[in-house]
Amino acid sequence: MAMKAKVKPKAAKKAPKRSAAARKSIGLKAKAERFASRNGSRSPGKSPKGRAPKRKARVESDRTSVASAIAGSRSNAPPRPRSKHFANAVHAYEAAIKLMHAEDFGRAIRSFEDLIAEHPEEPEIQERAKVLIHACEKKLHENERTVLRSADDHYNVGVAELNRREMASAIQHLEHALKLNPKADHVLYALAAASAIQGDRDNALQHLKQAIHFRPENRFLAARDSDFESLKEDPDFRQLVTATEK
Repeated sequence: MAMKAKVKPKAAKKAPKRSAAARKSIGLKAKAERFASRNGSRSPGKSPKGRAPKRKARVESDRTSVASAIAGSRSNAPPRPRSKHFANAVHAYEAAIKLMHAEDFGRAIRSFEDLIAEHPEEPEIQERAKVLIHACEKKLHENERTVLRSADDHYNVGVAELNRREMASAIQHLEHALKLNPKADHVLYALAAASAIQGDRDNALQHLKQAIHFRPENRFLAARDSDFESLKEDPDFRQLVTATEK
């Protein structure tokens, strides 16, 4: 009787051993899944069900409230329409700013004052000009201790004193400036204003007439300048500021 050879059963293949890092990763993943299932979410890192819509609704509510607040502020304070001379006012304001940056504070003050007189329809620009006039005057006061040599030096101090209503000192510096530069229309105009404030009609009209001669635009400034308030009803003054240049 032939003997059959015994066939050894094939040994089952052993699963490859996982590294310690892989086993740790699987363990962490399992823990994360259990944590997610307890908190009602599908995977770690995602918000639980029902929370995301609430967050979105709150954001939309915030946006709506901000939009309504903006709309309310606009309706309560509508923008004021600009006058047809707004561009000219801005140009004059920028020119005065350049003088201020160049540290020509006296001329800057004069330019800001001209701006205020010529553009009463622009209150915002006027308010800013008044603030900068004060800043220029402060700078002039700081420089008063320096030696005054030129006509502009005396003019700058004279204008600052005039604005402070220190009339004696203002006229003294302005007259000194006029001696150094007899054709300076801005000095003549300032002297005219100082004389008008003091009630000196004759000197006010004389200086103003000369200022207009060298710069005709001064007549329009004087017509609106509150420093000449005492002469508003004077017929000679009215003729001077309304006459046309021949």
